[in-house]
Amino acid sequence: MRVRFNVFCHTEWGQEVYVLGTNPELGNWDLSRARKMTYSPGHVWRTEVALHEDPFTAFNYKYLIRNEAGALIREETGTRTFDAGMLRPVSLEFADTWDNPSDPDSLFRTAPFVETIFRHDAVEAHVPVSGSAPGDGPLATVRLKLVNPRVRSGDTVCVVGNIEPLGGWDSAKGAPMDPSGFPYWTLDLILNVRKIPFQYKYVIKDCSGEIVAYEDGPERSFEFSGITWASEAGEDEVRDPQEAPLIMVTDNKFGHKMKWRGAGIAVPVFSIRSDEGLGVGEFLDLKGLADWARETGFQLIQMLPINDTTAYMDWMDSYPYSCISVFALHPLYLNLEAMGPLPDGMTDEIASHRSRLNASPVLEFEQVMTVKRALFRKIFEAKKDAFLASPELRAFLQDHGHWLKSYAAFSALRDYFRTGDFFEWGPYAQVTEEDIDTLTTPGSEHYETVAFYYFLQYHLHVQLSDAARYARERGVVLKGDIPIGIQKRSDSCWINPGLFHMDQSAGAPPDPFSDSGQNWGFPTYNWGEMARDNFSWWRNRMGHMAHYFQMIRLDHILGFFRIWEIPDDSYSGLMGHFNPALTLRKEEFESEGIWDLDRLKKPYIPGWLVKIAFGREASRVTAQYLSEDEPGHFTLKPEFGTQRQVARHLSGSGAGAESGRAYLERVEDGLFSLISDIILFEDTANSGFHPRINMMDTASFASLDGWMKEKLMRLYYDYFYHRQEGFWREQAMVRLPVLKRVSNMLIAGEDLGMIPDCVPGVMEELCILGLRIQRMPKESDREFGYPWEYSYLTVAATSSHDMSTMRGWWEEDRARTTRYYHVVLGREGEPPLTLEPHLSQQIIRQHLDSPSMWAVFPIQDVLAMSAGLRRPGNPVVEQINVPAEPNHLWNYRVHITTGRLLDEKEFNAQLRKMIADSGRDNPY
Repeated sequence: MRVRFNVFCHTEWGQEVYVLGTNPELGNWDLSRARKMTYSPGHVWRTEVALHEDPFTAFNYKYLIRNEAGALIREETGTRTFDAGMLRPVSLEFADTWDNPSDPDSLFRTAPFVETIFRHDAVEAHVPVSGSAPGDGPLATVRLKLVNPRVRSGDTVCVVGNIEPLGGWDSAKGAPMDPSGFPYWTLDLILNVRKIPFQYKYVIKDCSGEIVAYEDGPERSFEFSGITWASEAGEDEVRDPQEAPLIMVTDNKFGHKMKWRGAGIAVPVFSIRSDEGLGVGEFLDLKGLADWARETGFQLIQMLPINDTTAYMDWMDSYPYSCISVFALHPLYLNLEAMGPLPDGMTDEIASHRSRLNASPVLEFEQVMTVKRALFRKIFEAKKDAFLASPELRAFLQDHGHWLKSYAAFSALRDYFRTGDFFEWGPYAQVTEEDIDTLTTPGSEHYETVAFYYFLQYHLHVQLSDAARYARERGVVLKGDIPIGIQKRSDSCWINPGLFHMDQSAGAPPDPFSDSGQNWGFPTYNWGEMARDNFSWWRNRMGHMAHYFQMIRLDHILGFFRIWEIPDDSYSGLMGHFNPALTLRKEEFESEGIWDLDRLKKPYIPGWLVKIAFGREASRVTAQYLSEDEPGHFTLKPEFGTQRQVARHLSGSGAGAESGRAYLERVEDGLFSLISDIILFEDTANSGFHPRINMMDTASFASLDGWMKEKLMRLYYDYFYHRQEGFWREQAMVRLPVLKRVSNMLIAGEDLGMIPDCVPGVMEELCILGLRIQRMPKESDREFGYPWEYSYLTVAATSSHDMSTMRGWWEEDRARTTRYYHVVLGREGEPPLTLEPHLSQQIIRQHLDSPSMWAVFPIQDVLAMSAGLRRPGNPVVEQINVPAEPNHLWNYRVHITTGRLLDEKEFNAQLRKMIADSGRDNPY
């Protein structure tokens, strides 16, 4: 069968379009054999092939753009599918439109919309519409195919047009399309070729037949494209409808008049309070929260990471961004009663613990985990024989064994050696796949503990899957969170150490969260090694999250461009540099007349700086930690040359038992400051130098001559703001598209902090949503962001888990609050001392009215709109995390239960009206 491919595609000079597919003539998905197309006037690319296999067998194909350098641009659609159905056409022609991956409308084919908000469960038969009588002349079948996920369940897309089968522009007589391939809608028109060309448009009707949405824009036109109507048997014309030439017309999108916008709520799972939880929010508590979201008009629940973080076996494991597995779920969230019939007496035991732990205003992490671990063990002992012999376990291992076995082995050895630091595990410090198989074989020394973790993970999977299904059926999207880093004490680092730089730590340069930057303690990624298998570690991670979530937040998306990397011998974020980065070369400094690089790459410690750092203790500190190389100028003694050396000394016996804690803290802070008073970091691996962030704030810089300061500043700005942009863009465009293609999840990126200029362009090109926080505007000349000016591909939020709530922020800085009150809220006079409910409502309303695709609010900020529902007392206790405080406890709990929220009918109605008035509940 002869097949002609036509695709409407705007290309740039040097670009060519190819078609690739499942047939040998289309390359069998081999990129090197993709079929090049020919350009025709009007931005149409064409090619013709003769298919020698069964021409009526369904096949897949897609279009690609290749530039002069060989780089590929792929369509947003993974593959296009053709299935002739009952037809046996003598020829086939495709009239397609390039599916632009940068088109925001492509996002409506992602899981939040096709699986949840606009899900369609009903399947209808495909019914062709005849526009010709038998013997009425040569026939052709025109198959209209529309991509339109934005159709409410129960509504139907219809086609109206200027020919009789399409109602002659009578909308009431429009032809309904077949939704069985949702989000694709199809309609077969069997026409006499004399009725071509014709004009048409799409409309949406509700179940009563009323039109609820007219397509915007000019009329569509189908025109004869030159296909030969004669059959291969030599007939003059085809009169059998089944054999008529088939023309496939794919329209990429419905012309919606308004952009869709939604609203959501953000709350960590551990913070949810319910009567059923055991001192902590659990996965099944998401059901009650989904009911409340549906009641109020919220269509999304955003949560923090939910992976297992059990590394230290104490309160430090409460930090949700420090996961020991990127697959395993945290046992903290497991509901005991939902694990099946409980051992005798356990129901009363649970009730006793629940009464005590649920009364706590905060999450008592260690107590909850201690109680749950003991009860999990009892349940496992009662059920293990049946569980280990069950088909459910076999199926679970079949689907999840690629991560479950190594995780369970890691957890068993962590428990056995009483530490998550696998370097202390003797013969198990390094392992092979064979070692994992041995450890997880029934009868092995550690198998019972391994099986215990199989048991927990199975039930966690079942319960989270149940909650996800429940939310999805109620039209509520679950949005997960993927941390940028993982624990060094993790199963991934244990079994795949080559994927990570274990001698480096990830962090962040100074930002509004921390003046000295952040050191997260996570290893940085060895992206070169990860690329060898096309980032399978990341692909598996993303695919696993798609089991539960329809939308995902990529934490610190800037890390896919470059990461702030801190050597293991340093603690302060000030000691980091970007990796990868194009370093400053020695020759660049010499060309500027700067020759003494040795002076710039060492801490500069004049006597006056020592006095400022240590005050009355200066003489004592100098004698113990410093050497005076020349009068009034010092260097650190070799044994105290790094921050790690200093920290180890001060935490050990070498510091002196007579030294008080306050003194040791002052010494540590002061020595850390001296060590970081440096201008350049040498990078021997890349034969160059990285300027220290904010080097202009150092004493070393202040002591330089004016001409050298000027030269160094020129190099500094080139390094941080110019030379890296194209390089970092290349890194992101290698990594992020791979993640995007893994699943159908909608992706949002946390793009706060020191943002390279290339980031917004890449995110827009890939249709990855950005984050907009009013207190951290993207515009450098603004103190606050203006929600009414946010771009569409964003998530607007009043605050995040890393900052104070709106109520807390209101009381932090009176002068700044006053400016916000006047400039953003447009009010006069003095602002109230606290954020009153009516002002909370105004702030929420501003964000709801923003153009952002999503407006997502921390639950604390939403409850602040009600005098009766907001948390009493100091709002500081509602802040989830304080990034500048490494020992902060992640223990925030909502002060009222989901059941109480559901009972607040008046507040819920008010909230639903606010969302409705903003247009965020309108599908069309």
